[in-house]
Amino acid sequence: MNATWIAPALAFRRFFAALLTLSAAACLASCGPPSGGSPANARIKLEACISSATAAQLPIEYAMKKGLFAKHGLDVTITPIDSGSRAVAALVSGSVQVCQIASPAVVNGVAAGADLSIVGGLINSSVYSLMVAEDIRSAADLKGKAVAVSTAGSASAISMRMALKALGLDSDHDVTILSVGGQAERMAALEAGYVVGTLADPPESVLTRERGYHALLDLSTMNVAYQHAGTVTTKAFVASHRSAVLGYVKAISEAVFQLKKNREEALAELSSYLQLDPVKQAAALAETYDVLIKRKFSDIPYPTVAGVQTLIDEISAQNPDVKRLKAADLADLSIARELEESGFFRRLAEGK
Repeated sequence: MNATWIAPALAFRRFFAALLTLSAAACLASCGPPSGGSPANARIKLEACISSATAAQLPIEYAMKKGLFAKHGLDVTITPIDSGSRAVAALVSGSVQVCQIASPAVVNGVAAGADLSIVGGLINSSVYSLMVAEDIRSAADLKGKAVAVSTAGSASAISMRMALKALGLDSDHDVTILSVGGQAERMAALEAGYVVGTLADPPESVLTRERGYHALLDLSTMNVAYQHAGTVTTKAFVASHRSAVLGYVKAISEAVFQLKKNREEALAELSSYLQLDPVKQAAALAETYDVLIKRKFSDIPYPTVAGVQTLIDEISAQNPDVKRLKAADLADLSIARELEESGFFRRLAEGK
């Protein structure tokens, strides 16, 4: 096994083992249901989080801005958390009840004993491109070189292994995978020549291309099931506050519908949220809309069992505890199914 993966994987398991022990004791005193809900027409207070402020999180920002959470009976507070593992920790501790997380952290968390469930599949396939330096023209050119990901077990790390496999490379021997940090840190490593490639999703993939790099492989065009961004909560919370979970998924789904329907508004929202110049960076914004919002955001947010299985298969190479997991136990299809059977998505499409 590539040595760059070993210590982070062990640390992840130890971290969650300690966290689960502490949380069980702490929640006896402090972890109760969200406030609100009485009288019957009062909004339910919900603490939620996002694990990174990327374009994939735009529907949450839009739902807040447009009052869609309030429309569906919720008083939501959104807290940014800077990594998937910390977001999972917040769910386990009860400090948040719902979070938008890239799913690899969820798989690792469940393997460590966390009671988590993916109740909404916002993006059910990869959105990454493997961006490389100008002199990297083939898979053979990557051999013996280093590429950058955020952290071991992250969405970028799992997707990097998938990309290297698709190129016919052994990620444990042919290429060195370095845990560098967020997108800005990975780009700095690429520009400094410490690595020859990294993964980027729109708009970063477009901005990276404009700086002279190119895509050796575009995972977003490959027909591979992959649970990328999802709405995650605990199974206990679904059981005790199902109406709150339904309301949250309703608001996110309505946000996605409105963003898909109104291109110019969506471009303006993307520009504001990502702090991109609407004129100078118009190409990056347009590609982000076309690839991410129009093509990748789910109309009906079923999580994908096949996509979770892909993650289990990939992560188990670094974390043996993952092998025992069943994808169907992590992906809760019942929330999206209940909304679909109630006619909610049909009414959205009809403008009712």
